[in-house]
Amino acid sequence: MTRETYIEIVERKKAARCTKFVKEWIVPQEKLPGEEIRDVLDWPINSGFLSSNEIEITECDLPAISKNIKARKWTAFQVASAYCHRASIAHQLVNCLSEVFFQEGLARAKELDDIYEKTGDLVGPLHGLPISLKDNLNVKGQATTIGFVGFALKPEAVAEDSCLVSLLRELGAVFLFKTNVPVAMMMPESMNHIFGNTCNPFNRALTSGGSSGGECALGALLGRSYCGIGSDIGGSLRIPASMQNLFTLRPSSGRFPTFGSRSGLPGLESVASVNGPISTSLSNIELYCETVVNQGKPWLHDPKCLEIPWRDVALPEKLVFAVLKDDGIVKPYPAISRAINTTVACLKKAGHEVIEWKPLHHKRLTEIIGEFFLSDGGSHCKKYAALSGEPFFSYMQMYDTAKDMHVSALWDLQAERSKLCKEYLDVWNSTASKTNCKRAIDAIIMPVSPYSGVGIGKFTYIGYTAVFNALDWAAGTVPVTRADSSRDLKDPFYQPRNEQDKLTYDCFNAEEVEGGPASVQVVCKKLQEEKLVALMKVIATALGTDNYWDRSAL
Repeated sequence: MTRETYIEIVERKKAARCTKFVKEWIVPQEKLPGEEIRDVLDWPINSGFLSSNEIEITECDLPAISKNIKARKWTAFQVASAYCHRASIAHQLVNCLSEVFFQEGLARAKELDDIYEKTGDLVGPLHGLPISLKDNLNVKGQATTIGFVGFALKPEAVAEDSCLVSLLRELGAVFLFKTNVPVAMMMPESMNHIFGNTCNPFNRALTSGGSSGGECALGALLGRSYCGIGSDIGGSLRIPASMQNLFTLRPSSGRFPTFGSRSGLPGLESVASVNGPISTSLSNIELYCETVVNQGKPWLHDPKCLEIPWRDVALPEKLVFAVLKDDGIVKPYPAISRAINTTVACLKKAGHEVIEWKPLHHKRLTEIIGEFFLSDGGSHCKKYAALSGEPFFSYMQMYDTAKDMHVSALWDLQAERSKLCKEYLDVWNSTASKTNCKRAIDAIIMPVSPYSGVGIGKFTYIGYTAVFNALDWAAGTVPVTRADSSRDLKDPFYQPRNEQDKLTYDCFNAEEVEGGPASVQVVCKKLQEEKLVALMKVIATALGTDNYWDRSAL
């Protein structure tokens, strides 16, 4: 029997996915915006294809939806249906969904309604709330491809939920689909041979980022109801969140369960891959974190989870931030620099102190992370690609040519990383001698990446995020503004400092990234997730972006 080519497998997989969509929720091709319409952020709610009730539901945050389900204003089935309909439209606009299982999710929502009707009791604190899932999270009965063609149909369905999915299901959450990722989740853009590329709803000529790009492109189109789960090993939550001006939390390892998820680099212990929430609303992130940690008690289910409850945080009235405007390696685009300066000005106006943060070991820590990624000689990625015979994308060529790292060399690299992390921590602690209040800084504010949007296939630098994967510190993103070609102009006299800086500088074109998002990264020390979320609220409030995604007036 002739073996199927990877292209034939892809055709079968995509045809199977098409059958999972509900015909009534599909916008006729001739009614969709043309390719020349780049900004499609508000298209779903202005298109006329969503009912007023569907818009009302999806424009509520999760605490409000929960309240309305409890009050019997809406059923879980109505909420799930509205979510599916809007997600279907989003997918037609930006190609964000990988696995689609609307019917299974709607059946579960109906089951939750029946239980509530019969018993008068909600099934957990997340009863009926839709949670979106990145493709790497296993859902029983569905495929988990992580972008590899060989996993598209073999096995066609996994046998068990990931630990996090199981926990969320017990808390009452509803799952309806999974979202697109790059191959192995090891590229900064969300493209693969199965489902293709996910583009950016701010400007569809720009990348959505990766590896949680499907999540974030969807989230920007799904309203304030959106809360999705992504993962991060080098910036995979923060990069796409910033590419879509979303809030996200990259936690330290051990706060949220990862057991049972599929990885492109299984067994890699030198740098932790973590799960975290992405949302259009900080209230959604707060609800998710408090519920998963305090109600789900993940340490009872995942041996890597720490028995640390989600704690209340009392912030001092006057906070102290450090700002890093440039890592000295790659200069940020003008809109990113403007976003940083705007954030600093707003925090100072609110009475907070801001001092300078100088980059320490950023280049070397980013290099070390890259060496960790390749330490198996690319064997897992090669093996998974060989299942179908699919070729590597240019972003993945280093995995095809990598050589196994000797154990002694790996140990030396880990020891070097530990030394650099200790020096970074010492510098943080030493800031107490530089602040007016004589205590160490509360957080660092800095770029997420150099880019306020970048063309597809042109995202080449992760140094602003990867350093905190090396440190395993808590980090998040806060939306600030959008690129404006009349203000954010290219400096014609700038002399790039190195080849990477030149590559990034040469990619910049103010007109091409018009309307691109500009967020900031907020960083706290290890296991300070509660403090980080509280600080993100302070920063967003100072900026006036705490309600950035409120589209109710449209």
